[in-house]
Amino acid sequence: MSLNSPSYPVTKSQYLNFLKCSNSFYILNQALVAKTQTPHSGSLEWNEFSDICRSRFNDSVHISKQIPKEESMEQTKIAVERRKTIFHGNFKNEHFITNIECLEPVRDGEGWILWDFRPIGSMKLEILKSLFFQKKILESLGMEVHSSKVIRIQTSYEYLTGEEIETDKYLFVEDVTERLVRENERFEEEWSRFQSFLTNMEFPVFSESHTSCNSPKTCYLKDTCFSHLENGDVFELREGYEIAKKHYLEGKIDLGSLPEEDLSPIQRIQRNAHLHGTAHYDLPQLTRYFERTTEKVAFLDFESVNPLLPMFTPSRPFQHIPFLFSLHIWDSRKDELEYHTYIHPPEKGDPRAFILEELAKRLPVDITIFSFNDFFEKLIIEEATQVYPNFKDWWENIRPNFIDLALPFKKFWVYHPEQKGKASLKEILPTMSDVSHGNLSIKEGQDANYQYLRLLKKQVTEEEKFRVLEDLVNYCKMDTYGLFLIYRKLKNHLSISQC
Repeated sequence: MSLNSPSYPVTKSQYLNFLKCSNSFYILNQALVAKTQTPHSGSLEWNEFSDICRSRFNDSVHISKQIPKEESMEQTKIAVERRKTIFHGNFKNEHFITNIECLEPVRDGEGWILWDFRPIGSMKLEILKSLFFQKKILESLGMEVHSSKVIRIQTSYEYLTGEEIETDKYLFVEDVTERLVRENERFEEEWSRFQSFLTNMEFPVFSESHTSCNSPKTCYLKDTCFSHLENGDVFELREGYEIAKKHYLEGKIDLGSLPEEDLSPIQRIQRNAHLHGTAHYDLPQLTRYFERTTEKVAFLDFESVNPLLPMFTPSRPFQHIPFLFSLHIWDSRKDELEYHTYIHPPEKGDPRAFILEELAKRLPVDITIFSFNDFFEKLIIEEATQVYPNFKDWWENIRPNFIDLALPFKKFWVYHPEQKGKASLKEILPTMSDVSHGNLSIKEGQDANYQYLRLLKKQVTEEEKFRVLEDLVNYCKMDTYGLFLIYRKLKNHLSISQC
């Protein structure tokens, strides 16, 4: 197809997109699709985090992101001439532009220190690539980059006082200058590949070297790059990216076209379920799995926030703090389903003691407890009881009662072709019932996290607050009701099979 020339100046985010996928770069650079951003809890805390980082610097100039680019670059130029520490300076050469989080002059010396602020707990390679791009632009403008540093979060920091966060303990400064030197050869090769692409752009490209081409699951532009795929394609294979790519390049797109001898046992289960259009059940494994369940069983789910800036004492950055639980209790003898829930009013502070107290009242200590990926539920209770040790005996009594309802699906003891190789609750529930999360206002745990943090930060009106609380309760309720439906479906299938 006929391609347009690159739209200059190219931004850092476009360059990083190219390193993942040249198709993504082309579409974003040419503005063929609107760039979308999904709200997340970190976006609510970014301003507070960056303020803490900036508090470490003196004699600084903060350039507003709201002013026009040309004005921003003029202010940046003046700040450079005056040797000021610059926040959000804009730097542009003939083909590239970048907004730099912080640029600090070397005191009593030449050159500049390039800083990046990242609200994360560990370094990622993409951060180094980002700094490499910015360093390239600065050096093209005749500015010497003396060193490169990243401010991130010390995840072991404990918030104990209830007062202001202790900046020196909370922040972790990492000098990545030497790491950039070690990675320089690889980064220069990527830069050269990018320069070549700009002079001879191709679109669309299926590249074996791009991890995003391993599967439509990781594709940025599925409708463009994989529009010809239908249900039951080779990329639905679990643990089979390389096999799937190999067969895809050979023209074998349908899951049923793959030779059985090339597949692992679980991939054969997928293939056969797809060919016959029926669910697979490993009855002996399911029978053993349900052997120790009680006649009355519970289904438990928590929703939590994990703020990067700790809000409750004691807690750590990114620690999950439960604010809501949903509990369904099913008595098979009476054919009765009970429902209990508790959501903590956001204005009443730390929710952990209230969650434990309300759950302990409602959850019998002698029944099986099902959760989906129960590691999370057990971690929530374990960490909360460390803060409130009066619940430890109760926790020790119920801990052995937990069973992970995700296990039969992870192990492929149960598989339905409509799962499309996935084993999440959202994919499984519609294959086991006529119920789904599709009509809910909140559909994902990440959004639940974000919405409750909005309440804690008082970023909603009073009217909106009640709606959000109701949406959160409905979302969590759907999770445990879905677990009940899945459990009942599996138990009924076992009963029918054993007749």
